[in-house]
Amino acid sequence: MHHRFVRSRVGAPLLGLVALASPLAAQVVEFTIPTANSRPYTICAGPDGNLWFTESTGNKIGRITPAGVITEFPVLTPGSGPYGITVGADGNIWFTERFANQVAVLDLTTFQITEYVIPTWDTQPWKIAAGADGLLWFTEENMDQIGNCTLSGFITDFDNANNGVGCCFQTGIAAGPTGKLWYTIEIGDQIGEIFPNNIFTQHQIQSVQVLPWDIAPGSDGNMWFTELSGRAIGQITPAGVITEFPIPGQFSGIAGIATGSDGNLYFTENDTHQVSGMDLGGNVFQTFATSDRPLSICNGPDGNLWFTIADGNKIGRWTIAPAFSTHVLSMDTGFVPTVRTSQPGQTVHWSFNGPNLHAVSDISGMGLYASGPKDCASSFSYTYNAAGAYVYKDISLAYKRAAIDVRPQGPAQGFVGFVFQISWAFPAMPAGFIEDLIVLTPGASSYVPWMSSTSAAANYLPTVPGTYQFRARMRNIATGRFCAYSRPAVVVVN
Repeated sequence: MHHRFVRSRVGAPLLGLVALASPLAAQVVEFTIPTANSRPYTICAGPDGNLWFTESTGNKIGRITPAGVITEFPVLTPGSGPYGITVGADGNIWFTERFANQVAVLDLTTFQITEYVIPTWDTQPWKIAAGADGLLWFTEENMDQIGNCTLSGFITDFDNANNGVGCCFQTGIAAGPTGKLWYTIEIGDQIGEIFPNNIFTQHQIQSVQVLPWDIAPGSDGNMWFTELSGRAIGQITPAGVITEFPIPGQFSGIAGIATGSDGNLYFTENDTHQVSGMDLGGNVFQTFATSDRPLSICNGPDGNLWFTIADGNKIGRWTIAPAFSTHVLSMDTGFVPTVRTSQPGQTVHWSFNGPNLHAVSDISGMGLYASGPKDCASSFSYTYNAAGAYVYKDISLAYKRAAIDVRPQGPAQGFVGFVFQISWAFPAMPAGFIEDLIVLTPGASSYVPWMSSTSAAANYLPTVPGTYQFRARMRNIATGRFCAYSRPAVVVVN
């Protein structure tokens, strides 16, 4: 059955605030949401480089920057109970309204919110995920149904009687490898599977009354799920084989789960108020305390984990990204960000959020790297040893090209008649390559060549006061192919 009722308005954002950050440990900080008792539920990374989350009691959609600045957007229907949230194939933020029985979208260009009524009454839509088919798929926890929604708001419901979606209480849902979607069936102790032709099947968990809750793809090509009532995290293979990994400690209400930029799994423990990390062998390697009731968790564009804290009314950030590293998300809507600044010697990590296959390939002609097709939750890394603007592409021609801007390094200030050092490679220039450097001197209208060198750095002697700007590119000595020039390193000379 198809149905489409629409409500729409421009949601004026509430004042963006730098949220109060309270350090819990060296790696974990929490940011207080401006609206009191807003009860944040679910969080996802957005194509704008921010994190987006639902405020179920506050009836708002929240946005937090990687620096912790929060802005809130009121939802049109009062008391709608926003719950699940994701990014659609249109690059906008889609979310469910549990008590209003609606699916809604927040346009990231206009910040207009549009709501679509679900045809079945009182389904209580729960989690929502983008499928490889371009549709938004969501669970209907109160009616034992699964729904999907087109980008224009046409909704289709699939029930257990006619479609065999399983019973009872569908909750979590996520895209997995090969274009399939997977969902949890809370009361039935099952994991559901949706094939591309809308065929539904279920897989039984051996343990009983464990309340499977959230589900997410792992970097090993399997799906991983939490058990809200059990003391385990489960793995299900593409063939439907389930393995449960016991988690040490007291009963905890294991809720949200996500793959981190390092390929490990991270999860929230709702009842004991903590977040934990686990490797793919089922070994918990780190745990941190949080404020009351952490729920949803996701990998952010900064390479760190972000999570909601429902009763604590906060957003948490768990820093796992190494200090000397750069991170990019590959989403169905493009690379986030499209230009990422880095330094010579830094390793760039791409995390693939899917749900479709994507890749990163150098297009300078120098053949620096090609990741090959990557599925959701997989990753790829490359270390740029020399300065330059390195453009790369995805498999899809429709996918925007992106770049890593590796800038030369120099002091912020210098003095006339005293040399300062400009470095452009670390630890050294790659064999077979040379660096071309150009400089813009004070009062000049254009850059001029400074040097071409296989060294990693050189001294520069300023002769007049003013601003000096240095740009660099890497070139293959044998073929003559090169990347673009970097953005400048700026030195102000007194």
